[in-house]
Amino acid sequence: MKYNEDTKKQSPIRKSRSRNLILKKTNTGIPANTLSGEVVSIIGKTIIVRAIVDGLLVDVTCVKSGAIISSSEYSNIVAIGDRVHFIYYRDSLSKIVAIEDRTTKFSRCDPSNRKRELIIAANVDTLVIFVSAVLPAINPRFIDRYLVAAKVSKIKPIICINKIDLINKSKLYPITTHYNKLGFKVHFISVTENIGIEKITKFLSKRRAVITGPSGSGKSSFLNLILNTNIQDTSEVSVRTNKGTHTTSFSRRFELSDSGWIVDTPGIREFSIWDVTKDEIGVLFPDFEKYFLQCKFTSCTHTNEPGCAVIRALEDGLVAEERYISYLNIYDTLDRF
Repeated sequence: MKYNEDTKKQSPIRKSRSRNLILKKTNTGIPANTLSGEVVSIIGKTIIVRAIVDGLLVDVTCVKSGAIISSSEYSNIVAIGDRVHFIYYRDSLSKIVAIEDRTTKFSRCDPSNRKRELIIAANVDTLVIFVSAVLPAINPRFIDRYLVAAKVSKIKPIICINKIDLINKSKLYPITTHYNKLGFKVHFISVTENIGIEKITKFLSKRRAVITGPSGSGKSSFLNLILNTNIQDTSEVSVRTNKGTHTTSFSRRFELSDSGWIVDTPGIREFSIWDVTKDEIGVLFPDFEKYFLQCKFTSCTHTNEPGCAVIRALEDGLVAEERYISYLNIYDTLDRF
């Protein structure tokens, strides 16, 4: 991974964790009798692929074959949004035999193995960071972690704040102002009062998006509204913990107007960023960019070194304290690979 190639100080360059690889034992090419389609849902070992079969657009139930051609070595083999090739069986489960290279991927570290990538959605161009103003309260730490992940994934992030009917919007400005200054789009909405819904629906038109947010933020209700159908269950925020309960247990892709689509994901309470080291995290904060080149030490971590220009900017009020706290929080969770 390489960042800021035109700057005087360049980030460390590490070898990619992925290389072209034929997983397991397989033929040298894709069989001639395969069909192609896009993965729209994965439930356990069952993979739903949307494809043209006999001239009709249908959802085909598939499983992975014993051998799959893929360029993914350190990640799950199949993800929502993947373009796949499969052998079609009319009277039994069809078998996926190849995965096309992904244009983009939104992923995190696998919670069960931090050296393995868990791809949440493939071939997406937009990340919707969906949070609520209250119940549960907005969490800048959550937003910043996903903003970093979006930059690593090279997809456009937007911030969607729900339940603004329950709070004076001006109370959110201390949090949202610096996001606006950094060029991140912030949408204020209310699902229950239908505030701001038309604007964000228009924005999502023709986009290939993935939406993620804490449980209880109203994500499922939002999808029900913009899709104009009751496709997702909803639940209330726990009175005892003030946190939401999980209502989405698996990822699924939904079609939007004008050929767009959106991938819904289960509520995530722990999100570890994939493929970033402590040496690299500073350049993923755009508000640090004009300062870290001025640090006294080339290897400055911006945590406690003398002559750190980022810390000096923080003390001068040029870097938001909330953002710096997020940086420290992410930095402390990263491992050196």
